[in-house]
Amino acid sequence: MPTNSSEYLPYISQSMLSSGYMPGWTILNIICKHLFNSFYAVQLIQALIVNICVLYFFRQYTTHIFLCVLMYCFSNVYFSFNMEVLREGIAIALSSVGMHMYIQDKKKWFFILAGCGVLFHISALIVFLFPFTNLKKISLNTLICVFLLALGIFAISDTLFNRLGLFNSDSLHMQHISKYASITLNYFGFLENAFHYMVISAGLIYFVQWATNDDEPWQKSYNRYMSFFLLISIIICSFIGFIRFRNYTMIFFVIMLTEFLYHIKSHIKYMPFAKIIILGSLLFFMCQRYVYYYPQNDRRYYEFFVPYTSVFDSEADTEYRKWMHEEAISHETYSRDTE
Repeated sequence: MPTNSSEYLPYISQSMLSSGYMPGWTILNIICKHLFNSFYAVQLIQALIVNICVLYFFRQYTTHIFLCVLMYCFSNVYFSFNMEVLREGIAIALSSVGMHMYIQDKKKWFFILAGCGVLFHISALIVFLFPFTNLKKISLNTLICVFLLALGIFAISDTLFNRLGLFNSDSLHMQHISKYASITLNYFGFLENAFHYMVISAGLIYFVQWATNDDEPWQKSYNRYMSFFLLISIIICSFIGFIRFRNYTMIFFVIMLTEFLYHIKSHIKYMPFAKIIILGSLLFFMCQRYVYYYPQNDRRYYEFFVPYTSVFDSEADTEYRKWMHEEAISHETYSRDTE
């Protein structure tokens, strides 16, 4: 990074055009370099922004704070937001608080926080659809309609993106999207995504809404977030390469996971072993990913979640994280190609 202040503006513009780094992230790095000359400072500030916002959000929508924080860590969201998607983590955290402010009828703060999120990661633009997602009631018929709508859009987008060869474009943005595409998503891939987001995830949220009393002050907010979740699900399932938008629902999803575990205890009164099986299966699903082996790098999945730099070992090798990431994408792409 430049040390001469006269070079800052050209550097910010060049970073955005050539690398896709939004100005907020570049400015944060410039300030930290000028004041501390250490990337540790960037990581510390990023973690403070993310976790203060996340814990504030938890505080607004659940009384089970300890369990919610536990799920936050076990569900991989903590590692991802704090050690991997640093720019996007800030955008998600700020935007999530902004969505809460919108529900509280503080619309000015929604646009301020969502706008700040965009300054760190352009994907935060998706949050500006939040005001338009306000289903009065979520029902089984709603979920069926969402599935059929996503299927119809997918049939069109599959032709648009794949058959017209848009992923072969030299555009920086198209190449970036294609990297996250599970590139040749076919109808089996669509059904897999739909199962994850419209059956399991949406079903879990629907259960929590059903188990929550109608007079619960959070019920209206849950409907609002569920509406946004379904919109994101449609985008994820319908359009190849936009799966990362799911990150903007993850903080809400952690709360729903927490509420699910709490409510399941009350609704399975006569099946104590079922509670153990459900909790054990959940923890197994969360933990089994951490032992996945990457033969190219001779690494385990949990090794992916180390900081870019470490105050405990400044000589720690973190370059392997890039290759693990690329191997994971190529492995998923190959799997889908062969289906």
